[in-house]
Amino acid sequence: MIKPGTTFVLYIVVLIQVYLFLPWKGIFFIIISLLFLIYLISCSANICSQAYIKTLCKADTNQKKIAITFDDGPDPKITPQVLSILDKYNAKATFFCIGKHIEDNKELLKEIDKKGHIIGNHTWSHDLWFDLFSYKRMQADIEKTNGLIFEIINKKAKLFRPPYGVTNPALKRALKRLNFQTIGWSIRSLDTIKSTEKTLKRIKKGLSTGDIILFHDNREHIVDILESFLEYAKSENYEIVTLDELLNIKAYE
Repeated sequence: MIKPGTTFVLYIVVLIQVYLFLPWKGIFFIIISLLFLIYLISCSANICSQAYIKTLCKADTNQKKIAITFDDGPDPKITPQVLSILDKYNAKATFFCIGKHIEDNKELLKEIDKKGHIIGNHTWSHDLWFDLFSYKRMQADIEKTNGLIFEIINKKAKLFRPPYGVTNPALKRALKRLNFQTIGWSIRSLDTIKSTEKTLKRIKKGLSTGDIILFHDNREHIVDILESFLEYAKSENYEIVTLDELLNIKAYE
C-alpha cells in the first residue's frame, strides 16, 4: 500500500498540475482534498493497512494453525468462564488487557499467565478519544499498563494492540521507543453484536490457516460463541496456538 507520505507528495504534484493547466481549479482542489482526507482516515481505521505502523495481522503458514485473541479484559465475570472453556479444549489464547481492568483484577491476570496464555498491552484507559491524545500522553498510557503487568507477573509485554484498531502518526511516535510489536487481526468476529449465530457464520466463512481472530472477553455471549467456535475448529483440525508460536515472535522481553 502507498504510504501517506508518498501520497502527500503525489497530492502536491497533482495540485501544481491543476493550478497550471485547469480553469476550474477550485472545484478540483476541493475534490482532491476530500479524496486525500478519506484516504488518510481509511489508513488510520484499517489496522492492517501498514500505513503508519508495521502490524502483524496473519501468519504466512501452510500449517492448520490459528490464533484467538481477546480484547478489553480482564473481566471478573466473563474472563474466568473463557479460561474454563479454553482449558476444556486445550487451547491457548492471547489476552490484550486494559490497564485499569488489570488493576481491579490482579489475581485474574496471574491466572491467565499461569494457564499458559499470553498477555498483551491494550493501553491503560482504552479512552474513547485515545486516537486524539498527544504522543506523550499515549506513551504514558501504554507504559503505565506495561508497568503493572510487570509488577504482577514479572514479564514485560512486547505485544500491543491499539484501541479500536486505529493507528496514526501520534501512535507511531509513541511506540517508537517502546519496542512493541503491534498486532492486528485477519478476522474481526464482531462479537460485540449480540448474535451468536451471525458471529459464528462470519468467522467460519473466512477461516483459513494463519488467521488471527479478534474476540472480547467482556461480553456475556462470548461464552457460547467461543465454545461453538472451538468445537468447529476442532472438527476442521485447526490447532489453536498463542501469537508468539503462530507468528514466531517473542511475547515478552
